[in-house]
Amino acid sequence: MRSIIGFFGVLFFLSSGMLKVFSQSKPVSEVEKVKIIDEYHYSESFTDNRSYRVFLPVDYEKVGPKKYPVIYFFHGWAQRYFGSMGLGYSDYDKGDENDGDNIEKFVSENDVIIVKIDGKNQFPSEPYNTSTYNTSDVTTFRQFPYYFKELVQHIDSRYPTIADREHRAVSGLSMGGFMTFWLAAKYPDIVSAAGNFCGSTEFMAGPLEFPARYEHAEMFDSFKGTSVRMHNGTRDRLRFYHQDLNRYWFNVVPQYEFKAYEASHVTCGLGDMFDFLMRAFESPLPLPERWDYIDIYPFFEIRDYKIETDRNRAGFTILENVDKDGFKIAIRNFLPDGELMTNVKVKVTTAPIYEKSTGYVITDIDLRNFDKKTYTVKSDSEGRLNVHTTGSLHQIGISGQKESPNLAIANFSMVNQQWAETGKNLDLSIDILNKGNKGAAGITGELIAVSDSLEIISGMGKLKTLPVLTKDNLKGKLEIRNKKKGVEIAKFKLILKDDAGNEWQEEFELRFKDPVDEITDFVIADGKEMTVVEGAVDSFTGIVGAGNGDGIANPGETIVILVKEDGKYIRTNAISHHPGINENGIHMRIADTWQDYDHIGGAVKYTKPIISSEKFSAKEVWFYIEYWLPANHIISGQHIIKKGKVKVQVKGEDKTPPQIQWLQVLTDDRIEARIYDGLSVDKVLLTFAANTEKATIPHIKWEKVPEEFSVELVDTGLDGDTIKGDGIYSRRIENRPSYFYDLKLEMSDTKGNHGIIDWPETVFLRNTN
Repeated sequence: MRSIIGFFGVLFFLSSGMLKVFSQSKPVSEVEKVKIIDEYHYSESFTDNRSYRVFLPVDYEKVGPKKYPVIYFFHGWAQRYFGSMGLGYSDYDKGDENDGDNIEKFVSENDVIIVKIDGKNQFPSEPYNTSTYNTSDVTTFRQFPYYFKELVQHIDSRYPTIADREHRAVSGLSMGGFMTFWLAAKYPDIVSAAGNFCGSTEFMAGPLEFPARYEHAEMFDSFKGTSVRMHNGTRDRLRFYHQDLNRYWFNVVPQYEFKAYEASHVTCGLGDMFDFLMRAFESPLPLPERWDYIDIYPFFEIRDYKIETDRNRAGFTILENVDKDGFKIAIRNFLPDGELMTNVKVKVTTAPIYEKSTGYVITDIDLRNFDKKTYTVKSDSEGRLNVHTTGSLHQIGISGQKESPNLAIANFSMVNQQWAETGKNLDLSIDILNKGNKGAAGITGELIAVSDSLEIISGMGKLKTLPVLTKDNLKGKLEIRNKKKGVEIAKFKLILKDDAGNEWQEEFELRFKDPVDEITDFVIADGKEMTVVEGAVDSFTGIVGAGNGDGIANPGETIVILVKEDGKYIRTNAISHHPGINENGIHMRIADTWQDYDHIGGAVKYTKPIISSEKFSAKEVWFYIEYWLPANHIISGQHIIKKGKVKVQVKGEDKTPPQIQWLQVLTDDRIEARIYDGLSVDKVLLTFAANTEKATIPHIKWEKVPEEFSVELVDTGLDGDTIKGDGIYSRRIENRPSYFYDLKLEMSDTKGNHGIIDWPETVFLRNTN
């Protein structure tokens, strides 16, 4: 990862003025007949020449039709495809590098091609950026996942490769290790194995305008058909982040392998790792027929499906249980349980797996409010269907001419615990949905433990009937226990059957918490100016939370629970499943990055729970809290995780006006704002005032300065609003001149609490006359 680098030479590559450059090569070395060649090709996605280094096996030039599997290797921070910049923290290409355990040696003993990718992410005329692959600091439009597909096509056309996913793997060090797991999760249909050396577990990544905080720990379902392994060193500064990852993956990714070596932050056990990848080539895991997938891009293709959205904010598109009979889909602002992005429009174009030019019935059920609709779609000449939905939580059913039920999990909840506590018996309640075109009868449900830490105490349920487009609770005792402490997550399978011989299987996960002690020394931040820890060792002074600032949790307030360590206040990740907390899908989680402290990319998360006024009857609420502390010495460890539970007393009256979470102007003349409150929002008035200073642009003359005007934003599903009742207030702006405007929001709730907020950003409206 990052270290202090005094000086980097500036490297120039001849690329300007070329419309197309054909692949060229220059031999670098030839040891024991292994050819190491540096080449470049023109990249359409980067509009530039891209370099790479290729290691070719000893019999590469022999006459014959032999083809080879390929391992694509991603170097680390401050490195390039040709090696390290200056004094490298890990040289591993050839000769005696890495104590002889290097790429050249492995290729000399194995029939494989290894390609080192160049992580440089700027044009030659731009300042040199040591943060490779456009991750951590997202600074350019260049997206390496798109380039990777292009490079694979180039390598397959240039060299005698076995050009299928079963013989293609990715591997990498540090930042390259992050890329290894990211690309394996993004492209399970073109990559079958992934080997990660000391990789970062979390980074900002994705579109330049709205990058997302990408955490490998939450991407486990994308690896169901991929062989995965990680190596780290016992002295690696990232090893504590790897332990965080392992607490997830060991219990939900059964094929995940991990090995620690007596080493620092290097390519430890390189030969062992590549042996693992070669074994994966010999016995590749098949792609699951029913699959799950998550992506951070607003547009993407996976397994011949194409997903298009109008999302222009950071988020995650989540596909689950995708097969010919339908799928589950949602878009959230963070994983696993971030707010649903209900205002986003989604179009799913399926793979060509249906009868051509044939009508199919689509059932679309929004699980957020159980809003249902049914419509008919005709497949195209290739057998594809176009399904239109939104970013809310949807179950989509696809039915042909034959009538049949289609059962799925609508939702599940915990009955006897506020959070799932390890070591205690937990009762589950599971609702089943029929999204098919025929009723089901004689339904049985059996709960199966997928994770080794689980024990099913009682796992059978029944339903007599389930008509089309209805849901019902699975009757019976569903009791489970997580036996192993330190397990963050566990996976279940529910097998459903009916009396007609149909069977459905669906997996789901539960997040478990170890037993913890009560913390009594804490502070409620509810709109008071305070100084809190930020970035591990720095501080922030400002308003924390929203409310009257008296340090008491009142209905209607947005609070932050603070704990005190060494005289400093620390914001916590506070979790409660009480129905009066975060009502109506509100969930605000903030990432406080530690990048400037440990240079690794991780971030501590803290939450801002909102206390309901309408449905809050309890006088006290329990929260499970977590927070991080920096270690005494950065080499010994980057973070210490502390956990506990707190009992928050709720009292007083709601005197807090509505709050705004975000606001945006869209290209179709609409303006949207996420407004939340502990009560019902009564009115949102938005006033536009011309900003003559921002409108002063050379060579642009305005007809006149527009007059101030106001519009009321609505959450009715009309007048430009996408979905009724989702907390996103919108309005289509019409008959207003193009200009730069400052915004003022006046918001009130049904109790009469009124607030005025000046939006900090100036917006531009185009001419809508």
